[in-house]
Order: sequence, then C-alpha cells, then structure tokens
Amino acid sequence: MQASRPVLHVALPVPLPRPFDYFPPPGSDAASVSVGQRILVPFGARELCGIVIGHGVAEAGIEPKSALALPDPAPLLQGELFASLQWLSGYLHAPLGEVLATALPAALRRGEPLPETTQYGWRLSEAGRTALPSMRAGKPKALATLLESVRDEDWLDDEVPGWRTTLRGLRERVLVERVALGETASGSLSRGSEPDPVSLNPEQQIATDVIRAADGFAAFLLDGVTGSGKTEGYLDAIADCIERGKQALVLVPEIGLTPQALARFRARLGVPIHALHSGLNDNERARSWMAAARGQARVIVGTRSAVFVPLPDAGLIVVDEEHDGSYKQFDGIRYQARDFAIVRARALGVPIVLGSATPSLESLHNAQSGRYNHLRLRHRAGNAKPP
Repeated sequence: MQASRPVLHVALPVPLPRPFDYFPPPGSDAASVSVGQRILVPFGARELCGIVIGHGVAEAGIEPKSALALPDPAPLLQGELFASLQWLSGYLHAPLGEVLATALPAALRRGEPLPETTQYGWRLSEAGRTALPSMRAGKPKALATLLESVRDEDWLDDEVPGWRTTLRGLRERVLVERVALGETASGSLSRGSEPDPVSLNPEQQIATDVIRAADGFAAFLLDGVTGSGKTEGYLDAIADCIERGKQALVLVPEIGLTPQALARFRARLGVPIHALHSGLNDNERARSWMAAARGQARVIVGTRSAVFVPLPDAGLIVVDEEHDGSYKQFDGIRYQARDFAIVRARALGVPIVLGSATPSLESLHNAQSGRYNHLRLRHRAGNAKPP
C-alpha cells in the first residue's frame, strides 16, 4: 500500500471556509515550506496566490494538484500578526483565506515579487560641489544648494514640489547622486526646517508621562477638545518610542491624512515616515508594508488598512479620531480597524492611545468601567492650567 504523501494546507482568497490541499511545488518538499509563506497554486482555470497555514497528508482516494511556486524564501505572515488574523477570522466568521488576503497589499496578494525597501536620499557629487559657485541663479542652483547635505526623498516631496524633474537634469550632468541612506557617511539625515522641541503644557505633560510609563499593554483614551494638543501628545509619545528603538503605528481617518500632516510628523520626529493610504499606488503600498515587516520603518502612518502592517519591533499604537466612521470596512471583510488595533496592541504587549474630541460611546463606557485609562485635555494648547 502506497504511503500517504505530505501536502500543504493552503488558505486561498475565495469565499469558502476551508483550506485546500496541494503538493509542494516541483523541486520542493513539504517540510521545507513554512506556515505563513505565500504560495502560487492552480485553482480551476485560474492561478491564485494563497498562504500556507499547515501541513498534512493527502486523503485516501484524493490526488491534490501540485503548487506552482513559492515566491518567497520565508513567511510573510507570522508570529503575532498571523495569530491575530486567525482570531479576526473566527471573530468575524469570515473565511481565513479572505482575511489573510485582506492583510496583504494588492501587489503581494497577486503574488508579485517582494519590493525593494531601501530608503534613498540625494546629495551633491564632488563635481556638483565644484560647480555650485558658478551655477546660474534659479531652481537648479537653489535645489543644488539644499543638497550640500543629504536630503531624503520624503523631505524633498514635502519641501520642493517638482524636484524630480530638476534633479534628473542635474544627475545627467553628474552634479548630484542618489544614495541609499544606509550608505551615507553619518547615517543621519538633514531635514532643514525642523522646529524646536515643543514645550508641553501641564495637561499634555501629565498625559504623555502616563503613556510613557506604561509597561506592556494598556489602553488610553486621550479625550481632548479640538486644539488641546492631542497630536503633540502623540508625537511626544512616538518620539519616546523611537528613542527606545521601537516601531509606532498611527492610524488616522482618510480625511486626516494629508501631505501637511505627514510633513509635520517628518519634521517633528526627524525620521522617514512610511505612509499607507488609498492615494498610493500598489507598489508604494507594498514597499511601506515590507519596510514595516523588515523593521526598517520606525513610524507608519496610515488609514484603515494600515492596521494590518507587521510590527516586529512594536512599541506603540495610536488611533487618532477613534470615533470616526471611516475605521469601519463595509465591503469584503467587514472589520473595525480601531477595535482590531486594540486586539493587536494586547497581543503585542504595547500601549495603545485612542484620541478624540468626541469619543465614541463604547470608548467612554470602557473608560468609565476602568478598561481604559481616561486622560483628559480640557484646555487649549498653550493656555492650559494645571488640572
């Protein structure tokens, strides 16, 4: 009697509450394939990208198809994120394959190769430094002057509209060069108009001190009127998180994620900010997601779907305007990003800050019952009185 052959249990992005069995791709053995890896498989007339969720043996009388390929050498979904997504599938009574697919950016969901995540900056070349004094006044010279120290591309996006066209011409003349930020001599960035550190008012200071003192999971409702300085409170807590070598995830409503908001984060924190929102193309989203997965992204700011980014060095999660209805997904997998962020913070053992001028009824109830720490900012920033 023929021994049963090992198979892989694969969750596919289809509305069926069951995995599908496949033999490993030709040239691979099942034991070398890890749970959480992407896998390309035939499914009817289509080719789908699924996620390996387990190992087993072929059932008697059933001959599974062979998978086509393994796009990656290691799992994309693992550890806390994989476990939290399994919980979400059970909580929502949604097929695991669809939940796992929802967590991946569209490019990775389609099985495309992993994107490069290196951050780049620009600086004058040696030829550029020599030529700068004799360059004619105008945009090329103004931009070249800025590049006397390394400027990262996020900063250029914020400060110099249309910089790509100008730099393309300077690069053709070998006056500027693009460098991987990890290859710069100092390993740091020059950010120009970075503001002086903001002095917190007494209410803000009390709130941030309490958040900073959190050891492990704790939920904070930062309840403050508009203009009371909630964002500065977030930034102070995030800065502390970065100093400890940790990652911070910030969720904002779609309408709240503007270039000006991102620029404020970059200027205040002095590190690259990785964005995840509907205004990015598929490759840009995949790049930010992978930068988070590799621990390269220290601060991720995004809308609802950013709640699914991997956080191997998690230190803090912030949900701004936690009452906002845009955190609810109403088609496909109907999840609530704020609530799932709380689930993840608990699993990761990190504090989560829910900020609002008009907290939701459920958050107020949780604060009143002691599940959340209720922090109040009742005065305008700059005019606060000791509580």
